[in-house]
Amino acid sequence: MAPSGPEPPTPELPRGPNQPGVYLFKAKDGSVLYIGKARNLRKRVTDHLRLQTDKDGYITSQSENVEFLPTRNEREALLLEAHLIRLYQPRYNVIFRDDKSYPYLALTEGEEVPRVYFVRRPKRERGTALFGPYRSAREARSLVRLLAESFQVRRCRTLPKRACLYYHLKTCSAPCIGAISLEEYRHQVERARLLLKGRGKELLPDLEQDMVAAAKAQEYERAAVVRDAIRGIRDLEARQHVVDLGRDRTDAVAIALPTDVSSLSAAVGVLRVREGSIAGGDPHLLEIPADLESPSTELLSTFLLQYYGDVPDPPAEVLLPENVEGLEEALAVLGEERAISFVRAKAGRPKELVQMAEKMARAHLDAHAKPSAPEPVLRSLMSLLELPRLPRHIEGVDISLIQGTNAVGSLVVFRNGAPSKDDYRRFRIRTVEGTNDFAMVHEVVLRRFRRLLAEEEKLPDLLLIDGGRGQLDAALGALRELQLTSEEVPIASLAKQHEEVYLPDLSRPLRADPNAPPMLLLRHVRDESHRFAITYHRRRRRMALREEIDRLPAS
Repeated sequence: MAPSGPEPPTPELPRGPNQPGVYLFKAKDGSVLYIGKARNLRKRVTDHLRLQTDKDGYITSQSENVEFLPTRNEREALLLEAHLIRLYQPRYNVIFRDDKSYPYLALTEGEEVPRVYFVRRPKRERGTALFGPYRSAREARSLVRLLAESFQVRRCRTLPKRACLYYHLKTCSAPCIGAISLEEYRHQVERARLLLKGRGKELLPDLEQDMVAAAKAQEYERAAVVRDAIRGIRDLEARQHVVDLGRDRTDAVAIALPTDVSSLSAAVGVLRVREGSIAGGDPHLLEIPADLESPSTELLSTFLLQYYGDVPDPPAEVLLPENVEGLEEALAVLGEERAISFVRAKAGRPKELVQMAEKMARAHLDAHAKPSAPEPVLRSLMSLLELPRLPRHIEGVDISLIQGTNAVGSLVVFRNGAPSKDDYRRFRIRTVEGTNDFAMVHEVVLRRFRRLLAEEEKLPDLLLIDGGRGQLDAALGALRELQLTSEEVPIASLAKQHEEVYLPDLSRPLRADPNAPPMLLLRHVRDESHRFAITYHRRRRRMALREEIDRLPAS
């Protein structure tokens, strides 16, 4: 794309080795500005220095140094890039800003006397089984208490030499002092493991027998503890929704993209299925760079690499939406490095789970997305359409008629990416009979710009016509009559069926991702002009019908 301004000064930066790996652009203070991967590090960094796009110019002009991390192959580079982006969260390529540390429970199966404990950001250690992540610390800690009350599994870091408070509270069986044999304690740990794996129902018969036996032996405190444990397990089971996907650990992942152009946020929902039941869900808010060409593909690919590249205990299977393409490279890397199987959810329970994950993501996005500054989207739109200036002032035109009657035109105005409703205008079609949509576009554009010129008003930075090539040519004809050039009034049209953008100098339409931020802005302008035209047309029809009724003779 053409540059939007003068080329920024480019510092002398090292070019790097001729091998695959990851590179980090760093500022003077040592902070990381941008992280990228490359098949050939030297060639890729040279491309950054040579390219004239805004993004490359900003990065290189602010960079003092480039750090290179060579890898054995491109797959290693892809996974390392995702990990470093998550670690450093650089300014120019972070789209998964999620600083939450998820709670897990760890069970030290490798110790002679295993213990269970709460942990955040766990490390994968031999002999330690991880369970989670859980939705909140409260959920994880309540499960620790349930395990202690039900199975009296120890929680202390080191084995004490005498009975501690937990033993006296009946929440630890005190294997440290021999109050329980190691064999019996291991049996209790195995029962705790079943509960952590979501198989609590299997424990209920044994616990009910324990409760009855304790009551018969007049150990009423112990019977009450077991009774409370049974209630806790049943409450836990009631909160889980059985989906019958077998015993494998499965996640369902889906993305929700913004519908509002003022938002540069998206969300990904992760629904966790453990032992055949829904064990919880985690929504994640993502940032969308304004110049992202294919948001659904690039966002989901980045999220999968960053999330599953670091998660300590990945699921065996991840269900994905059927319609998101371009994920092959990321899925191949995660399949090889983390042994995760990725499956497209086409029907049945898998598809239902992905739809649930999408609803969760949509709800999270609607609740937490914040309006963004319009500047990045406007710059991206300027680059996409190769406009001569930043499109701070956009006008949209549409025509509405049914069966050639009550034809009207609408004109909407957007300033800095937002509707300026005080500047909207309506037009009754005066010179065109029948259903000649092209001639009507010509009339509305001619009348609008003739008035702007007569009143010496500022011309828009972009004129957007609702329609295809024919509507665009009709508007261009009106501008030529007024001797206005495409430099003075940049113009484009947007066709509904395939969301194609028609430009005067292109023989074929531009087919950009309709969910990319600049396309969302164009669609917003187009849809608002259509809504405004339809509203006016309906009012004109009601007025015409009322006039006909008034002309009817009185009975």
